[in-house]
Amino acid sequence: MYGTKALELYELLKRQGIVGAQGSISLELLNTELKVNDKSATGNLLQEWLGEWMTLNGVYSRGNPNTQQFPDFYLSEDDRVNLLEVKAFDFANTPNFDVAQFDAYTRSLRTEAYKLDVDYLILGYSLSNGVIKINGIWIKKIWEITCSMKEYAIRAQVKQGKIHNIRPYNFKTMSKGAQPFNSRVAFLNAIEETLAKYTGDTASAEEWLAEVGASYSEFTKTQP
Repeated sequence: MYGTKALELYELLKRQGIVGAQGSISLELLNTELKVNDKSATGNLLQEWLGEWMTLNGVYSRGNPNTQQFPDFYLSEDDRVNLLEVKAFDFANTPNFDVAQFDAYTRSLRTEAYKLDVDYLILGYSLSNGVIKINGIWIKKIWEITCSMKEYAIRAQVKQGKIHNIRPYNFKTMSKGAQPFNSRVAFLNAIEETLAKYTGDTASAEEWLAEVGASYSEFTKTQP
């Protein structure tokens, strides 16, 4: 199910004791040292740390030159396989990071449906007085960390009627209620249903699903 490279990366991190590992985050400038307690930048710092860790451990990776685009890392020379997204969240709370930007993600799947198979490496952390601790690590597919909600078939951040970002299911505790999708197909069907309701255009949503299916089949020679 998971990409070979991502699974090997995940297992190597676990063998090296990533869960329970501690480090420090600080800034020194003009002989003044600050112990960082602001969690807003922690995800980016952990992503940058992971890139360096992979280099030091002989794990092939390339960072995405466009840091605002999907995915964060390529784990092979082929830009269409072994894709890795890195996410982090405050372990004291439920996961609430942005899984993907809804409009950009759904548009890209029309011609780049291989992105469905990206692996998500997720780190749960705590941060206090500049000391960061990794409390948990997961390797997941997008359909395993997403679910439905009352308003739409896909859980998302909605502001003033506009869908912004796909948001995760609480995989940390496997909470009751809406459950994660059990397959790639179920996830795609939920996106189609969401698009139909969101845009009021069922025909266009069906066309979207057909295009994604054709794009995926062209790449993998299989059906989604």
